[in-house]
Amino acid sequence: MKHTSLNQLLCAAAINRQFREVLLRDPAQALATGYQGQTFALTPEEWQVVTGIRAEQLSDFAAEVYGWMSASDNLPAYTMSVPLQVEMELC
Repeated sequence: MKHTSLNQLLCAAAINRQFREVLLRDPAQALATGYQGQTFALTPEEWQVVTGIRAEQLSDFAAEVYGWMSASDNLPAYTMSVPLQVEMELC
C-alpha cells in the first residue's frame, strides 16, 4: 500500500486524542515526537504536505492528506466520508 506512513499517522490521530491535538496544533512537533515510541517514515514530500496543513478538525486534516494522495497517485478525488471510514477500519 502506498503512503503507509500517512495512513498510520491518521490512524494514530483517530485513536488518540492527545496525539490528534498535537497533530492539529503543530504537525511538525507531532511528527518529531511520534506516537507511542514509533516514528512515521514519511517521504520528504509527505512531510512537507503534513507540516503544511492547518486544520481544526481531524476530518479536515485527513481530507487534505487524501486530496494530496489522490492527486499524487493520479486517482479520482474522494468524498471525505468514504475513504476515512475505509482507512479507519485498517487501524
